[in-house]
Parts: sequence; structure tokens; C-alpha cells
Amino acid sequence: MTGVQTCALPISHRWLGLIVSIQLLMWTASGLFFSIPDITDVRGEQYLSQTHSININQLARENLVSISTIVDIAKVNLEANETVLLKHRAGRLIYQVEKNAPEKKLIFDALTGQPMTYITPTEALSIVVDRTELSPTEAVLINEPKTGSEFRGRDLPLYKVTVTKPKKGIVYVDPVTGEIAAIRMKLWRAWDFLWSLHIMDYQERDDFSHWLLRLFSALGVLTVLSGIILWFYSGKIQASKLS
Repeated sequence: MTGVQTCALPISHRWLGLIVSIQLLMWTASGLFFSIPDITDVRGEQYLSQTHSININQLARENLVSISTIVDIAKVNLEANETVLLKHRAGRLIYQVEKNAPEKKLIFDALTGQPMTYITPTEALSIVVDRTELSPTEAVLINEPKTGSEFRGRDLPLYKVTVTKPKKGIVYVDPVTGEIAAIRMKLWRAWDFLWSLHIMDYQERDDFSHWLLRLFSALGVLTVLSGIILWFYSGKIQASKLS
């Protein structure tokens, strides 16, 4: 290695370290944080009521409206991957029809075949009381997706139910099935914020395959390699001086 190369390498190493040091700190700090809490606590599963159960009359299954009837009523195109699903909502059997357009979800009573509407805000509040250990105050129906939101990746609409006790947060309820779709507390929000720093996706918070992350990853590798090379050659220089 020439004198110019020997001089340029430490300078390059310092600049690389300066450029990537903050992100390296973010990777390390966020990774440490991710390893501490239980993921079930992050998801808020500890707030779900352990005593909740849904009792459905097993004999009712023998009296269900046939799926073919629902296919005819809802004009379901099975060849276009439209589906009919048997689900329950607050102890009541329903058929959920998933269509491509214009209405994504249709609901029918599985015993009568009659169309059903979404649960009401009052019912959404009751579901949170019944199925969680949280105290709800209001429920708002969300129809529009939002980039980087707490409910990203989930089918809309959803009820956004505000809870205050024992901690403040949000419970998202599926208006079709009445199931709890997600629970969002401060711990999840801290996790989500650090996740955005970790993957360097500050808007959508889901994409970990983009040019900025690749660039800083490559710079991090170069920083480590240049440090190893400097250590190796500094050792040789020290050895030559001693000799």
C-alpha cells in the first residue's frame, strides 16, 4: 500500500464513520428495544378478556342457508376469486361475501339469508367492553386508508374505538364480524416509531427494500472493512517500528 493510499484510508474511514454513525446507533438502539418487551404486549393482547367465549347453538349449523343460495343472492362470481365465508358476529352466524367491486364486503344472516348491515357504534363499544379489559368512550367508523397509520395493512372499514382505562389507546373493531382487529397503546406506537427508524421508511413504515436502506447498509459494511484494514496495517507498522 502506497503512502497516499495509507493516508487516504484513515480519512475515508473517518468520513464513512461520520456518515453512518447516527444510523448505526439507530439500528443498535432500536434492535435493543425490540428485544426487551414481549411481542404480545406490544400488540396489546394482554388487554383481551381471557374469560370471553362465544356460545353458538351447534344445531343451528344444520339449518344454515346454503352457500349456493347466498352465491345467487349476492351474484358472487367464484371464477373471479370472489368468496363466501361463514363467520360469527357476537354469537350470531353470518355469511361474509367478499366481492371485487364495487362493494368489497356484503353480510347475510346465515340462518335466514337476509342482508345485514355493519354493527353500530354502540355495538362496537359493547364489543370492546365484553372482549377486553378496557373502558371505551367513543367509536368512529374509518373508511379511508392512511399512509403509515396504526391500522395499515388491514381491510377497511374499521371502527376506531377510543379507550381510556386502564390506559389510553385505540381498539380497532371489524364492523363485519365484530372481532377485535388491533389494539394500539403507547408501547406499540414506540415500537412502530423505532421500526420506521430501523428500516429507514419514515412514511409507510413497512418497506425495508429501498435504496436508502441499501445505501446505508453498504456504507456500514465499507466502514467495518476499512476499520479492519486499518487495524491490520497499523499492526504491521507498529511491528516494523519495534523491529
